[in-house]
Amino acid sequence: MSEYRYRTLREEVRVRFNVNNSRFIATAAPVSGEEAAEQFVERIRAEFPDATHHAYAYRIGAGGSLVERASDDREPAGTAGLPMLQLLQGEGLSDLVVVATRYFGGIKLGIGGLTRAYRHCARACLEAAALVERERLCYCRMIVSYGEIGALLRQLEAMGAEIIATDYAAEVSVIAALPYRLAGSLRKRFVELSRGSGLWEELEGPPDN
Repeated sequence: MSEYRYRTLREEVRVRFNVNNSRFIATAAPVSGEEAAEQFVERIRAEFPDATHHAYAYRIGAGGSLVERASDDREPAGTAGLPMLQLLQGEGLSDLVVVATRYFGGIKLGIGGLTRAYRHCARACLEAAALVERERLCYCRMIVSYGEIGALLRQLEAMGAEIIATDYAAEVSVIAALPYRLAGSLRKRFVELSRGSGLWEELEGPPDN
């Protein structure tokens, strides 16, 4: 995948398996941002409150905006969250979270056994899931005068941008999303059509993300 394109899950998926009496429940889902990923982890914790561990890994975004997080949740360091994250990295996946819920069965798995089991949690989810290709988007807020809004909207339409929100106040604020590979061209055109007086702000993600 290029820095602008990546793969993710089409929908939530869950798999279950046992390793030496330990029961594993692996759940993966597409997410739109870091907050959504953390909320998903908490949802799984609430669903299985008596589980021994809830290790997780997620990747959000692409290129310079990529965010990666992993948690072993009290398993030995590097044996749970990291193996799952490494698998996601190797597959070029993003905008998804994997939570591996473990019920300890009384037999210790050892460092190698834990690493293999948690990596399998991520792999099994990917094998059971439908994957889709996505393109990295740039979300930006642009503020211009009323005299310039018409030209801006025409430019956004010509570049295939999605207008997410508009606010007509003393000036006009537009929030739009477009393929990141076109962001540089749009910013250049924005400076030209606003004659350098407009305000451009690149956002971390969709509004209320």
